[in-house]
Amino acid sequence: MGNDYPSSSSRAQMIHQYHFMTHGPEETGQLAQSLAAQLEPGDILAMSGNLASGKTTFTQGLTTFFEVKEYALSPTFTYINEYHGLNQDIIHIDAYRLSNGEDLISMGIWEYYDSGAIVIIEWADIVAGAIPEDAFGLSFRAIEGEENGREILIHSPRALEINL
Repeated sequence: MGNDYPSSSSRAQMIHQYHFMTHGPEETGQLAQSLAAQLEPGDILAMSGNLASGKTTFTQGLTTFFEVKEYALSPTFTYINEYHGLNQDIIHIDAYRLSNGEDLISMGIWEYYDSGAIVIIEWADIVAGAIPEDAFGLSFRAIEGEENGREILIHSPRALEINL
């Protein structure tokens, strides 16, 4: 179950927080699809979390919602995968091997931000300096003692209706 906790920050806009626990890849994918239904062209999803914490599984749920034919894999060695859905393009970036936001900028991130594609950045904490303040922030954590359990926190620049 998700809860919306409005919070203030140094940003001028209101940030909405949602907290979820998923208990398997299917639920993580369902949560992603619930969020995807409310995303708009040009939205940016900045994901953070340890290895195997659910970031790529969540991305797979997003690509399923947008009817992407390719299977989404983490682009750890290619850095960027582009997916073309029925009505929405998705740019999937893995920043794990980057040093900082300058690396992302030198790869042309602003062109992707301006393209109308939904941009997903895994390991966003590494490149935080190149992520706009109005991006969605998603934090993933494995639940100790539960093999497929995940805790997912979403910080959204706008109110959402997410059901799981």
